[in-house]
Amino acid sequence: MILTLSLWQVVSLLLTILGGFWTVARILAGQVSRNIDQKFLSVAESQKTTAETLETQRTKLSELEKDVLKLVASLPLEYVRREDFIRNQTTIEAKLDGVAHSLQQLAIKGRP
Repeated sequence: MILTLSLWQVVSLLLTILGGFWTVARILAGQVSRNIDQKFLSVAESQKTTAETLETQRTKLSELEKDVLKLVASLPLEYVRREDFIRNQTTIEAKLDGVAHSLQQLAIKGRP
């Protein structure tokens, strides 16, 4: 089987094949472009969400910092150190022991 084509048929066949490849390439390029655009949109939305989350976290952090500063300011007024409590308790107990000793001495002297 011999296939004979004239020059204009060969040229039109080549142009048709090249046109088909060109069309497929443009379709693929369009799909890639749409895919890239969608990814850029999703990245932009993600950046917006991240920025909003960061801003809320920043405000929460500043509120927490204020709370900690209030706690640090009020802590010395409401908190007694263990050593101070022990020292005060020891002083009170020593005074009570002294009073008890004095009462015992008075009781001993007061007996007939």
